[in-house]
Amino acid sequence: MFQGQRGWFCRSVSRDLRQFWVAEGGTISDPRDADFLFSCDASHPDTLRIYQSLDYIEDNATVFHAYYLSAVANAEIKNSVALGHFILPPACLQKEIRRKIGSFIWEQGQHFLMEKITVYIVWNNFSFVKQIQKSKYEYDFLYVLFYRTEKCFIWTPVAEKQMYFPLQNYPVNNMVTGTLK
Repeated sequence: MFQGQRGWFCRSVSRDLRQFWVAEGGTISDPRDADFLFSCDASHPDTLRIYQSLDYIEDNATVFHAYYLSAVANAEIKNSVALGHFILPPACLQKEIRRKIGSFIWEQGQHFLMEKITVYIVWNNFSFVKQIQKSKYEYDFLYVLFYRTEKCFIWTPVAEKQMYFPLQNYPVNNMVTGTLK
């Protein structure tokens, strides 16, 4: 996925995310040579140095939240995660941005910190395998899955939030037929 790309990682980024970067073909480099700059904390001294650099001021550098890598790791289609959703603005701008748009994508729950596990379920002598996402905080979840087997076919974990929302206000006129409703 990241073959031949160089990334710089702030010390606020977990070792697991750095290892994922390397496992996917990326290399770790210093900030001046990096194609990507990753941080988990806009107020961390490492990240502050990037924000105060001439490259950042002249719009030649962008810092991304490292949860982008978690989202890629958990995505069924690796190229489907939009990098632009993970731009990490300086801490002094984040309050105003939250007021305008709400929470950042990496603040919308634990769905980027999930691990996929496989559960083998036997239901009315019918065996099937279901891949589910399980956070390290949801241990009672398997109990519910095994003792409420009638809901196994329609069960969706809370962590799998809907990423795309249907259009709320469909246009009143029909542009194809030209009729008004």
